[in-house]
Amino acid sequence: MNLKDVITKSQRTQRNWDLTKAINKDDLDLFKIAVSQCPTKQNRNWYNVVFISDRNKIEQIYNTTDGFTYEKGKTTTNSQTLANLLVVFCADIDSRDKINSDTTDNSISIGIAAAYLNLTAHMLNYKTGFCACFKNGEVDKIINDTNSMLILGIGHADEKKDRKEHHLNKGFLYPSFNKNVNIRELK
Repeated sequence: MNLKDVITKSQRTQRNWDLTKAINKDDLDLFKIAVSQCPTKQNRNWYNVVFISDRNKIEQIYNTTDGFTYEKGKTTTNSQTLANLLVVFCADIDSRDKINSDTTDNSISIGIAAAYLNLTAHMLNYKTGFCACFKNGEVDKIINDTNSMLILGIGHADEKKDRKEHHLNKGFLYPSFNKNVNIRELK
């Protein structure tokens, strides 16, 4: 495995999935380690995580994602949420400190945990897709939790399709862009 290639590939969202395959149990255990053992401010619990492999619940969550605008007044769903596995990150307050909650700490911690999980999944040869465009309240009811903030789909890519093609809407390609992050070095 070339780590540079894995890192580079991990930035691209997968939009369609091979649902004939399953997530390996050992890999699922590693995913749980990735989200629970990453750094957080003062090593506190600023989030909790829900792993979902139940197809019914995955499809219910998918149905809350109709918010991707591709033309003026036209939207579609976010099919990265139809993956073999969904991981929902929810804001939480460390039980040791219910007074000093800070949504910035929640957001930063969720971002770090999701990045750890994303990279871990790619190192295990899975594809991923992030989604933050969903109806939070509806997802909260589906997962019986509160404060859902981010979803990461993990799974096996449908190798017969372009990674940008919608899982269900044949021929619909999501746009994809390249970024050029400015990096400075001070010596």
